Amino acid sequence: MRVKVRVMGRLTDLLGSELDVELSSDAKIRDLIAKLKEKAPMLDEEALTRYVRDEPELTILLNGKNIHMLEALRTPLKDGDIVVLLPPVVGGNRK
Repeated sequence: MRVKVRVMGRLTDLLGSELDVELSSDAKIRDLIAKLKEKAPMLDEEALTRYVRDEPELTILLNGKNIHMLEALRTPLKDGDIVVLLPPVVGGNRK
């Protein structure tokens, strides 16, 4: 199956802004992340670990829904799904 991944924020430096990923027909979000780490070994493993412990630093949307409200990293994927990786937005100007 093929899944479209849209990448936001600082992760675009590692993965680009959009890519198509080929996965097995029974793949889950966890499998997608593993595949992305093959392309970008520096993908933040600690952020993913926190996600599993209910301390997400990375928002992952599947077809517009936060996977944390679904089955988290065990959420199944299907052909044509759109996954968005959104790291936290930081910065600004405090006066």
